[in-house]
Amino acid sequence: MGNGIRLCSSIVLTSLAIAAAIGSAATRAAESGTLAKPAGYPGKPVEFIVPFNPGGGADASQRVFNKYAEPLVGQRLVVVNKPGAGGATGWAELVRSKPDGYTVAIVTPPFNIIPALVRPKQTGYKLDQFTYVCIYAVVPDLLYAREGGQFKTLKDVVDYAKRNPGKIKAANTGALGADFMTTLLIESATGIDMTQIPFTGGAMALQATLAGTTDVMVASSLFAVAQKGKLRALAIATEKRDPKLPDVPTFKELGHDVVSERYRAVGGPPGLSRDIVNYWGQVCKQVVDNAEFRAEMDKIRQPAAFRGPADAQKAIQRMSGEMRALVEKHRLAQ
Repeated sequence: MGNGIRLCSSIVLTSLAIAAAIGSAATRAAESGTLAKPAGYPGKPVEFIVPFNPGGGADASQRVFNKYAEPLVGQRLVVVNKPGAGGATGWAELVRSKPDGYTVAIVTPPFNIIPALVRPKQTGYKLDQFTYVCIYAVVPDLLYAREGGQFKTLKDVVDYAKRNPGKIKAANTGALGADFMTTLLIESATGIDMTQIPFTGGAMALQATLAGTTDVMVASSLFAVAQKGKLRALAIATEKRDPKLPDVPTFKELGHDVVSERYRAVGGPPGLSRDIVNYWGQVCKQVVDNAEFRAEMDKIRQPAAFRGPADAQKAIQRMSGEMRALVEKHRLAQ
């Protein structure tokens, strides 16, 4: 892996060719402004499994998506909350569902990826069982420190950590979670070692960082706005600077190839037909192209971004491959 670390990996060319064929058809139809509906579909309401409790980030984003997708689809899109096991309960039900297009789900890589790699016998699903239809929001990770603390820049963190291996305490929201894995990426790319301190949720990790109990934390871009003036964003794990956070440098421009994002994706069970995949790819694009949808997603701090079937599959396969490499490198599988 070396210093060029990002959530990417090699992809099987055959899978990409299939995904590209699906994605190109969906893109052409979406760009024309029309929806190429499969015959008779959808002829009844569609269930959207949200494998988390009502009121959380995934639930909020899916309800916003459904609000704008329903007029396009012409059927009710019913959110069905099925929490449990960090999302695994709902995703396991998704992959067991009939591939008729009437049961889909919000899938939130890397949160569906990590359990399948770390606890493969317990999740109830395999990564190759998801049929990805689109990504409609992308939330990047950032490295934060307490405002007014000793670390003003990423260079401060790297220089100090190299002089004092293991002394920097990095808060996370639980061992083997998304921010835990991103912290491993940052360590590998910068050549430093930090001590990760797990907490049972983002609120506790934030509190510890603000109190100075921990020195830094990896978290999504949601914190950059909500905790402005309390947290200092040291670097963002994107290819280019985020227009909404123009003063935050990327890891890449600082010389460290770290790209880490969290997706809001629509996924179906294995065997979902190409026609239905294409159809939902079109729906997703028209939703994301809606300025009102983008504004509403900004309000819940989950920036809208479209990736059709081919690009979604490619991005998530890359993320899966990189996560797999981390799990193997650090012997995290249980």
